Amino acid sequence: MTDHMYERIATALREQIVEGALQPGERLPTQEVLSEQFGVSRIVARRALDILEDEGLIDRVRGGGAFVRRYQPLVRRSAQHYQTDPGAPFAEEAFAAERIPRYSHNTYPDRAGLDIAKRLQIPVGSDVMRTDYVSYANDEPMMLTYSYEPLAITKGTPIERPEEGIHMTAGLVDRFTSIEMRPTRVVERLRSRMPRPSETEQLQLRPGTPVILIVRTTYHDQIPLETADILLDAHRYELEYSLRVDPLQ
Repeated sequence: MTDHMYERIATALREQIVEGALQPGERLPTQEVLSEQFGVSRIVARRALDILEDEGLIDRVRGGGAFVRRYQPLVRRSAQHYQTDPGAPFAEEAFAAERIPRYSHNTYPDRAGLDIAKRLQIPVGSDVMRTDYVSYANDEPMMLTYSYEPLAITKGTPIERPEEGIHMTAGLVDRFTSIEMRPTRVVERLRSRMPRPSETEQLQLRPGTPVILIVRTTYHDQIPLETADILLDAHRYELEYSLRVDPLQ
C-alpha cells in the first residue's frame, strides 16, 4: 500500500482545504513534518504536494513552502450566453466570483482554413471575419475566444464587424436576428488538452495546466452562421449545463 501513500497524504490535505481547516493563504506542513506525521520519505511527501499543486489547490514558493490557494473559479453557464438580450454573461460570471471583468478584442478579415471551412460549410480560402478576444478577471487572462463569421452572410450588413456599429454590445442571437438570420441552435463540443506555447503565454498558465477547448458552431436551421474556438484555463473555470427534460406525454 505504500506505493500510493502520496495519494493518501494528498487526500488528507485536500479534505482539510475543502473543509476550511486550512484557509486560503495558510501555510501547509513542510515536507519534513509530513514525512514524520505519515511515516514516509520526503520524496513521498513531495509527490503529495505535487498532486495538490497540479489540482490548483496550493501554490509553492521556492524556498518558502506551500500555501493554500484561493480557489474561486468562474462558473460558465452556457445557456446564458445564447439568449435574447443576454446582457454581459462573462461580466456576470466574473462579478459572481468577486472579480472585476474586462476584455480586449481584435477584428480583421481572414480566409477560412480547412477546419474552419468544414465547420462553416464553405470552400477553403473563403472570406471570413475573424475576431480574437481575451477575457480578463482582475486583470488575469481567463479565456481566449477566436470567432469566425462567413462574409458571404455578413458582408455589407450592420454586423459585418462584430464589435462595431449599433449591434456591438449584442450577443450572437440578437446580432444575427437583426439581419433576419436568427440562430436556431448552438452546438458546443468540449475536450481537454495541453496548451500550445502561445496559449500558455496568453493565459499565463502554470506548467502542466490543461485548457478546456469549447468548439462552438451557431446555426440558422442548417446554415452555419459562426464558429469559434473558446479556450479556458481548466484551473479557473467550472462549466454548468442546464438541460431540459421534456415531460411525459
